[in-house]
Amino acid sequence: MTTENDAARLLLWINAQSEGDILCAVSAADRYDAEWYHFSEARVIMLIEHLANRGLVDNRGTSASGLECRITPAGVIEAERLSDVRDNPRRRFDFAADALVAAAMELYPRARVELGTFVGTRHMWFYDRVLELDEVQRAVDHLEKAGLAMVERSPVQAQAVTLTALGIECGSHDKVSVRNFLNEHNQQQPSVQNEFKVTVHGGAPQIGTNNVQHNTFGYDPQQLASFAREVLAAAHTADVPEEARATVLADAGALQAELAAAEPESSRVRQLTERLLQSAKQNLPALGWTAAAQIVAGSMDIPLF
Repeated sequence: MTTENDAARLLLWINAQSEGDILCAVSAADRYDAEWYHFSEARVIMLIEHLANRGLVDNRGTSASGLECRITPAGVIEAERLSDVRDNPRRRFDFAADALVAAAMELYPRARVELGTFVGTRHMWFYDRVLELDEVQRAVDHLEKAGLAMVERSPVQAQAVTLTALGIECGSHDKVSVRNFLNEHNQQQPSVQNEFKVTVHGGAPQIGTNNVQHNTFGYDPQQLASFAREVLAAAHTADVPEEARATVLADAGALQAELAAAEPESSRVRQLTERLLQSAKQNLPALGWTAAAQIVAGSMDIPLF
């Protein structure tokens, strides 16, 4: 998508320079005035050719350098469409979330991106406009709430984002779309639509239709979530190789994501808990097998040694 995004950005710039006049020749040699300084001349020529092949600009009869062109009627219409997309709040929100996941995946397997670094990269450009910092912060909150990322925060704001196993799964698609991924993931979560009667942990039974019973079958979800947070904190501060840190972060994130699901699958919760215990034991020897780890292992009958 980088070429398409860059081409869209150039088309918007050409349209703005020509003010939509299809007879006005625009020279991309002036791109330095539009913050195109990091694009090579060869790259800009290729983008113009790409736009010309799509019928959005016409570079026939202009300069031999390949840097001049005229926007076509179809190009004006496309530029107006892109402008509407760029200024749409929902589309900007989606773009910010997708960009954060894509930026973190460039640092796989750790999949951690510092926001101070992120704001200075190409990922901040939504076509020809830069994302606002508050748009990035809202996207960070969304990824955290959806279980796709763990967020390190200062007293003032978020500092870094690390993808969970679920976030890495989202980022592994050829085209990253957080919205589509979450929609598909939520549709796959089981729900109970038929009449049933279940008693859990000695609680009151539920009877009826269209109910969703959150059944934890013997484990304490709060206890497991607390343990996952403890391991995450230790992983972020431990003096261990980055590969080991990434392994623990991914395993803890996978457990967090399953616990955050609408209907956690008990067998998968147990599997992920066992994997996290073993991962922490192998990669975080300084963790010391705290009381939390022993309680979790004991409650689920998982041997620590």
